[in-house]
Amino acid sequence: MNQEMNTPEGFIIDQYERDFYFSEDKMSLIWKRLQRRETFTKGQLFPYKVEFSASSQEGEFSPGELNIHHGPLLSVHGVIGEVTSSYRSLHYFYGSYVISFRLIRPVQLDFYRYNNRIHLKLKVYIRPWFKTTWRFLNQVFWSGFRISI
Repeated sequence: MNQEMNTPEGFIIDQYERDFYFSEDKMSLIWKRLQRRETFTKGQLFPYKVEFSASSQEGEFSPGELNIHHGPLLSVHGVIGEVTSSYRSLHYFYGSYVISFRLIRPVQLDFYRYNNRIHLKLKVYIRPWFKTTWRFLNQVFWSGFRISI
């Protein structure tokens, strides 16, 4: 399906990408953490929260598993997509938003594992005039990822 055909009126597609480098001896541990629910359920600062529609809020992700990340100015509902030893996807549902549904609508979050590098891709629908600010906010937000993971 061509997502550009489905872009909401007045929005454009933006894809933020970033690489995170780790030593090879730490990469297995870090990748394992990225594949586990408790990394996100226990690692959130109040008043933000992550919940999964699974029998446990701990353990490895399963494809098709529903989740929600919510808090002030944030409501992103999604489903875990493909999960492999080098890739994980999260597809966001219609109605998900960051700041406002009228401003930023997340579409997909992907993590790729390459040797000592994790590559992140975050695709959103966004108002064109907010793109520069959104990119700056992502730089700030994802700067803490390397430390928090």
